[in-house]
Amino acid sequence: MVESENVPVDIDLGEGSNSPNPSKEAKSGKKPSGKSSSKAKKASRTKKEKKAQKRPKATRSKKAKKAIKYDPTENFMVPKHEIVSEDEKRELERMYGSLDMFPKILVTDPVVMKLGAKEGDLIRIHREEGFYYRYVVSRS
Repeated sequence: MVESENVPVDIDLGEGSNSPNPSKEAKSGKKPSGKSSSKAKKASRTKKEKKAQKRPKATRSKKAKKAIKYDPTENFMVPKHEIVSEDEKRELERMYGSLDMFPKILVTDPVVMKLGAKEGDLIRIHREEGFYYRYVVSRS
């Protein structure tokens, strides 16, 4: 019988492989560093950072914020909205209490902007079930 020695086998898996050469590891006594994968991660991070730096920040002018791109009242799902007159507003306030107790709607709502309502106005919404009211506020 022939005795075999424990000789490290040199395995070449090609240039694209990430596995280190076992014979070189055995000689140097070092663990595989995996530098190729960490370099790829760093490269991908730097590419993402560069893209983020190149993108212009989203800036809007005051006019752009108030511009409505479409008319929401044209949709069949949006009920009729109207601004309540001052006399009717006082009557509703007398009946139900302070206008702050009414449900609120923001000035930035597209329908409110379309109506041209201002903060402090009261809006009547016509639905099949009846009338609903909303008090226009700048912040909730």
